[in-house]
This record gives sequence, C-alpha cells and structure tokens, in this order.
Amino acid sequence: MRTKRRSDTRVVCGRQALLDELGISEGTRRAAPEQTGYGCGCPECVATQWNTQRLEHWICGRLTAAGADEAEVDTQIGDIPVDIYWRRGDRRCVVEVHSGPLDITAARAHRKRLQAAGIDDVLWVCPQGYWVPLVPAVGIADFAPAAADYRIDQGILAAGETGFAAPSRANWELRDFLEGWVTGEMHWGHADLTTGGWAEVGTWERHTAAQAAMIEHQRGELRDQRVELAVSRQTVRDKQKLVTRLHHRIDRAGVHADADAITLAGVRSELVAQQRIALGLRATIGRMDRTINQWQWLTCCAMLLVVTVMTGALVMR
Repeated sequence: MRTKRRSDTRVVCGRQALLDELGISEGTRRAAPEQTGYGCGCPECVATQWNTQRLEHWICGRLTAAGADEAEVDTQIGDIPVDIYWRRGDRRCVVEVHSGPLDITAARAHRKRLQAAGIDDVLWVCPQGYWVPLVPAVGIADFAPAAADYRIDQGILAAGETGFAAPSRANWELRDFLEGWVTGEMHWGHADLTTGGWAEVGTWERHTAAQAAMIEHQRGELRDQRVELAVSRQTVRDKQKLVTRLHHRIDRAGVHADADAITLAGVRSELVAQQRIALGLRATIGRMDRTINQWQWLTCCAMLLVVTVMTGALVMR
C-alpha cells in the first residue's frame, strides 16, 4: 500500500514575493501564518505599512508646521485617492508615499489626472532608484530612521561649477525640503531633456543663466556658421560659374576639334588618293622605262645587224 507523503509547504510572504518578481529580493522568504498575497500580515509587512503610515502623518505635520493652511492624510481629489493633500492659499499640492519601486508610466498618468483636477504639484516620496530623476520625486534611504530623521539621498539638484543644475552630493533633511517646498523656495524642473530634480530658486536662476549663456554662445556660433555658409555658398556659386564657362569653352573647343577632325579626315582622304595616283604613275613610269630599255636593246641589235650586213657586202665586193 502506497501512502502519500505530505510535503513541507510554507506560506510565502506576499511582499517578499513581489520583490522577488521585480528582481530585488531582500533576503529569505518568511512564512505568514494566515494571510497570503501582496498585503499579508507578516511582521515585516506590518512594520513596513506602519513605517509608511508614520511617514505620511509626519509629512502632514511638517507641512502644517511649514505654513500650509490645510493638510490631510488619506483623502481624495474628486474620485482620485491620494496619500497627502495640502493647501496654502490658492496653491494645492499632493504628496504620494511609496515604500517600493515606482512605476514611471503610472506615476506620470496619475500626475496628469491630478493636474486636470486642479492640483498644482505632485511629490513622490519613495526609495532611491532610476525612477527618481524621471518624475517629481525624492529618494530616501530609510523609511524607519531613528527619531524620524528622514534624509534625502536622491532627487535634489545643486548648481555646479558651470552653473548648470546637477545632482547634489550633500544629504538634505526631508523636513528642510518640505519647508522650502511649502514656502515656494524649492521647485522641480528638468535638468535636461529626460531627467530633472528639485532645486532652490537660486539654483534654477543660475541654471537658467547658464542655459541662456550657452544659448547665446551657440547663437553666436550659429551666426558665424551662417556667415561661413554664405561665404562658402558664394564661393561655390563662383566656382560653378567658372566651371560652366570652362564647360562652354570645352564644348566650343570640342566643336572646333570635330571640325578640324573632319577637315583632317578630308585631307587624309585626298592624300590617300594622291598617294594612289602617285603609285599608279610610278608603275606607269616603270613600265615605260622597261619598254624604252627593251626598244633601246632592239635598236642596238638592229644597228649591229645592219652594220654586219653592210660590212659583209663590202667584203663581198
């Protein structure tokens, strides 16, 4: 009789399963006693959720302390749920807190929906990653620091030696950033065509001045290149005219050469005809010379015969 052996199965933590699917596993998987899925009740997931909620309430308190007229956690803008909503005067903004990787496409679509609903700006507070420079986000290293000492390690820009905005190497405290954001001293902008970050107004002024100087320099180079291009085009046109004249001269010389060739061919034909006549006359002269020689021999022979006969006649007498 065969019996079935029960395998040692373990219920996998949903958060760890999600991280494993994304290729960023944080270590060994732990068993959850009851719940499964991405929102299980294991101690690690519960702690992560508590850390996120604590950060949301902490941000709400910092916004109020920085001068926001209104700040609320877990609310809705129309039918769009948001983590934190705050308002100062006519300015309305939203903060979204994510403890995991950020979906750039979904984040951009979410921002567009909020802007269509009247939200002026959206901030994502999330872990560090390639997604931070692509959306208005700040990357923090630790969601559970001691004494709520949240620090920003990615997403802040500073003016470099050339004046252009570049990622800052100095660590910023999240409380200082939120205060500058509420007071209007911190703004998000594009550092280049694809990436951006948060920077102070002075940094953006230097960045804009550096861009203006670069544009003016490029404009001067473009103007010089246009002048060089115009000179080159004029030179090319002059050379084209010269080449055209040379082509006309070559064509005329070709016509004259063809006429001369025809004339030369006629002369050659006449010369060949003259050569043929000369050859005929030479042949006739040769025949006449031979005939004359023959007649001379015959005449000499006849004279000798006559002399012989006359001599014989004289002797016979």
